[in-house]
Amino acid sequence: MRKNAFTLIEVLVALAIFALAAVGLGSAYSNVLLSRMALKEKGVGEEDFARCRAAMLETANFADIEKGGDVYLPDDRMARWKGKIEPTTVADLFWVTITVEIQTTAGGPYGTPREQSQWILRPTWSVESERAKLLADAKERLLKTRGYDEETGGGTSFISKASTKNNQGNNNQNNNSNKKPDNNSGNKPDPTKNTGGKTPVIQ
Repeated sequence: MRKNAFTLIEVLVALAIFALAAVGLGSAYSNVLLSRMALKEKGVGEEDFARCRAAMLETANFADIEKGGDVYLPDDRMARWKGKIEPTTVADLFWVTITVEIQTTAGGPYGTPREQSQWILRPTWSVESERAKLLADAKERLLKTRGYDEETGGGTSFISKASTKNNQGNNNQNNNSNKKPDNNSGNKPDPTKNTGGKTPVIQ
């Protein structure tokens, strides 16, 4: 009597399929773990960088920004930052670049410097004479662009003149001449009629 059983080839094929599946599942699991660790490190790095940026924004002195400072981080780590300020053509507006170095472990070496640039509106960093000059230049540019001065009310040929009262009166007469005569024109209309007792709002 012949017994039903797996042959050696069938067993080897099954083992090969199982090995391939195990390798695929293992690599997927390792990728998930590495991605989670990378996201965690990135999140911690973003928080540390945000602390350094907040320390820079709290600095009121222009010279202290370029000097920089140190920031205490969780897990007994440290970070150091330094800023570079560039003036612009707009009053009280500056282009600031902050450079941050963060320790990965307590007492360990600092990591690769990271930079970020942004616009910052800070009147305390401006010099009064330079601010007045920038405001005067901006006022002159607006006058050339718009052709209108808000303080004096003066303008240039770019501003259209308002229509006179005589022209408005002529237009009203022309409009009235085109209207049909009303038989009840002598009676004053009742504003509350057909409005539910409410007076209509005239705009």
